[in-house]
Amino acid sequence: MFLPQQPTHEYSADLQQLLAEKEDSLFLAEVDSLARVHGNGVYKEMLKLLVGKHFGTELSGRYWREAIAHCREIYRPEYAARGFRPALLDYLRNVVGEFSDPRIIEADYLHNIARSSVTDGLTGLYNQTYFKNTLETTIVNQRRSGDRQFALVLLDLDHFKQYNDRCGHLCGDEALRLCAGVITGALRDGDMAVRYGGEEFALLLPDVDRQTAYLVADRIRRDIEDFHFPGQELLESGSLTISGGIAVFPENGETAEEVIKAADKELYKAKEVRNTIYNDTTDRRRSSRKPIRTLVEYASFDGALYRPALSIDISEKGMGIGCENLLFEGMTLSLRLTRPYWPVNRHLSARVRQVRRQNELIYVGLEFDESLESLDDLLDHQKQSQSLHR
Repeated sequence: MFLPQQPTHEYSADLQQLLAEKEDSLFLAEVDSLARVHGNGVYKEMLKLLVGKHFGTELSGRYWREAIAHCREIYRPEYAARGFRPALLDYLRNVVGEFSDPRIIEADYLHNIARSSVTDGLTGLYNQTYFKNTLETTIVNQRRSGDRQFALVLLDLDHFKQYNDRCGHLCGDEALRLCAGVITGALRDGDMAVRYGGEEFALLLPDVDRQTAYLVADRIRRDIEDFHFPGQELLESGSLTISGGIAVFPENGETAEEVIKAADKELYKAKEVRNTIYNDTTDRRRSSRKPIRTLVEYASFDGALYRPALSIDISEKGMGIGCENLLFEGMTLSLRLTRPYWPVNRHLSARVRQVRRQNELIYVGLEFDESLESLDDLLDHQKQSQSLHR
């Protein structure tokens, strides 16, 4: 067993703290940051802490960089960011022959034991305890830097109890493993995927805004919808789907508890619709939105049948409608405004930005592909219509 090394440089304590608190993808970035200030001696010190052996300063820098490249070669992309330590040991022992001591195998084994304490045994994803600790640390670091943000996404499989009841718990376990694979396959290096509990997952996405987080989450939603899970045809919906909610730090909260609560609130709204990622992109400039109640027709693609909807509000940039059919964020709709409900016949194109259930209708927030020049004619027409019906 390797004995703990005593700090020999002013940054040694920082390196030891990184090993104790950071996953590989995070501490690698911070080690490189220290090395830019202090040089290759940082890599020398880190290798001594990791494997208990001294290398020359320049050789340490070379070994460190080549071990990172080796990690990317032997691991699939979604796991490379979390497998640096075993890859380093493999590189030093089997590539450059620095180790013949069998204790290195024990070190690898001990690393796997340590990893098992922070991961979920079924899916291989990080567990909730480790996730919450990482979230707390991330918030502390973000406050220190002052110029970065991150997103938290909570995901929950739809009607999973029905899936378990109809397909059996063994199929349910397999579905969770498959779902974890789909999720990790959609993430970047440095992103964190977590089994939050039961059929619920969490994503920690560094350095992204709300829209980028939505695109990542919605890609996962589509991938889950398209994936064939064993026995899913027994579900009433015919397929296993997932829903999610998003929160952004510090916009939606300044503590871990607040950020989780904000994401969970949006997840709850998404579960009312199912198979959707709820993305609260509500326009803060609500004063520019004007109430308008009249008929509008929409179609989801060229040549499709137009369906009736009720307009709720409108601005130069978008419109809110209420409809009976389920629509999904990101869809492009063709809108038809016709007489006598509107002053002129007009076609518009708009993208779905928000979906939520509102009483018996589904509220859909739309963003026009091209902003309207003016609302005066439309609003004047509505006033005239209202006065005629008094």
